[in-house]
Amino acid sequence: MSIPNPFITKTTKNLVAIKGKRKGYLQIACPRSTEKYSEVPDEVFLAAKKWASILEDCGAKRVYWITLSEKVKHIHIHLYPRWSDDEEKGVQLFENRNNENQPNWSDEINLQLSNWANSNNFDVEVID
Repeated sequence: MSIPNPFITKTTKNLVAIKGKRKGYLQIACPRSTEKYSEVPDEVFLAAKKWASILEDCGAKRVYWITLSEKVKHIHIHLYPRWSDDEEKGVQLFENRNNENQPNWSDEINLQLSNWANSNNFDVEVID
C-alpha cells in the first residue's frame, strides 16, 4: 500500500531530509520522483555518508542505513543511529522507531543538522 510522498516538495533545495522522532534520525532523498537507483543523484549518498559521519563523531555507536521504499515509492535512505544507552540493536531497534521512548534531539545534534544542511557541499530542506 502506497502512501503520499513526503519527499516531493516545492523546495528549491537539492535534497530533502525528514527528521524522525529519535535523536539524529533522518530520511534523505531528492525532491523529485526517483523510483530507480539509476535516477538517484550521487549527492543523496554523499549527504547520507556525511550525516552518518557526523552522528558517529557525536557518539553514535552505529548508524544503520536502511532503504526499503515500499510504502513510499521513492528511493530514500533512513539513517538510524544507535546510541550507547540503546539496549536493542539492528532491525529490532529500527522496528521500534515509532515508540514514544526515544532519545530526544539535543541542541548539539540540531546544530550539527543545521550546519550539515546549509554547508557548501549540500543544499538540504529539513522537514520536522
